[in-house]
Amino acid sequence: MVSRGLAAGAYPSIEGVVTGELKLFAQNPGFTLPWKCTFNPATDGGQAFTFAIDGAGAQLRATGQMDLVTGEGLWKIEEAQIDAAAWFAVFATRLSPALAGVVAEGTLSVTGAGTVRQGQAVGKIKIVWRDGALRQAEQGLALEGISFQGEFEIDSATLRLVSVSPFELKVGTVTTARFGARNALVNGLLNESWVLAVVGAQVEIAGGQVTVDPCEVPLSPPVVDANLRISRVGLQDIVLLVPTAGLADARGRIDGVVRVKWNETLGVQLGVGSLTVRGDEPAIVRMTPSPGLLTGRLPEYFDLLPTWAGPLARWTRQVNPAFGNMKSIELGDADLQVKTLEVQLTPDGDERGRSAVVRLVAQPAQPGSAVKEVSFDVNVAGPLNAVLKLGIDRGFTLGVH
Repeated sequence: MVSRGLAAGAYPSIEGVVTGELKLFAQNPGFTLPWKCTFNPATDGGQAFTFAIDGAGAQLRATGQMDLVTGEGLWKIEEAQIDAAAWFAVFATRLSPALAGVVAEGTLSVTGAGTVRQGQAVGKIKIVWRDGALRQAEQGLALEGISFQGEFEIDSATLRLVSVSPFELKVGTVTTARFGARNALVNGLLNESWVLAVVGAQVEIAGGQVTVDPCEVPLSPPVVDANLRISRVGLQDIVLLVPTAGLADARGRIDGVVRVKWNETLGVQLGVGSLTVRGDEPAIVRMTPSPGLLTGRLPEYFDLLPTWAGPLARWTRQVNPAFGNMKSIELGDADLQVKTLEVQLTPDGDERGRSAVVRLVAQPAQPGSAVKEVSFDVNVAGPLNAVLKLGIDRGFTLGVH
C-alpha cells in the first residue's frame, strides 16, 4: 500500500488493496463473505475506492470517493447479485421459526447510489427479485413465479430502510395441500419501524378473486390483521378448506367479507364476516354420508291402525314418501340445489352468544322428489376457530314441505 503526500492540513490519499472476510453469524462460521477494497487517489485530490464481494452466493461491486478532510463523498453500487437460496437458508429461521424448511430460488439484484456523510452512507437502492420461488416440501407449500421490485432509502448509521414508493410483489402460482391460487399481487410501503403498509393486495382462487383492504403488517414480530373481500370464489374450494363441514362436494360461487388474523403463537384466527352464495349461477351441494342424520328423525311408515291390531296394522301402514329421498340425501347419493347459503361470523358472540351461524336452504335436484325443501341451521358457540371444523351434527333444524 502506498500513501501520497498532500499540502499541509490535508490528509494523504492511499493506493493499494485490502482484503478480508466478513463473518455475519457466529452460529454459522461457514457463512463468510470474502471482500476486497481497492484504493486509488481521486482526480480532485480525494480518495477513490472500489469495494467488491465474491462468494457465499453474493457478487457485489461498489465504487465511490471521499473528501479526506470533510469526510463527505459519493458511493454507487455498480452491480450486485444475491443468490436467494443461499441467503434465505441463513436468514429464514432468524426471521421466523415458521420459515423452517422453506427453500428459496431466484436471483436478487441491487443497484443504488448516494452520499457519505460523516463516514455513514445514505442514499437509495433498488431491489429486484426475478425467477423466484419459495417451497416447503413437508407441508406441500409452493410459491412459484415470484417477482419483486422496490426502491428504498437507506441509512447505514441507523440501519434505516424505508420505501420511496410502493413496491410490487407478484406470485404466479400458489400451491398448498388443500387449494391452489394464482396471480397474487401485493403493493405496499415499508416504514422506518419495519411496519408494512399494504396499499393493495389480490389473488385469484377457484375462478374468483380475493382482495385485501389496505392494512398495516408489523414484521417484527410478524402479525396480520386484514379484511378479505371474496368475489365469485368457487364453493368447492370452501369445502376443501373446511373438510368436516358436512359437505362432500359443492359447486357454485360465493361472495363475502371476512376478517382474518394471524400470528406465530395462535396461527389463523377468523374475525367478523359474512359469506353468501351467489344467485347468478346454479349452486349444488352433496352431503358427506351420515346414516340416520335425517331419517333418524322421520318415521319410515305411517301407521293407519294402532299396533294392537297386529298383522292388520302392518298390512295397512303406508310408506312415508319422504323417507327414501331423505335417506339418499343423508348418504350423499343425492344432489341438493342451493336456494340460500349464508354464513355469519361473530367472534365476540351475537345477542345469543353464537360465534357463527350457518343457514342452508336447498331442494333435491332430482325432479319428482317427495322432499321439496330442506333447511339446516348450524349454531356455533365458543372460539370462532370451531367454524373450521363445522359438522352438521352440531345441531340443526329440518323442514320438509
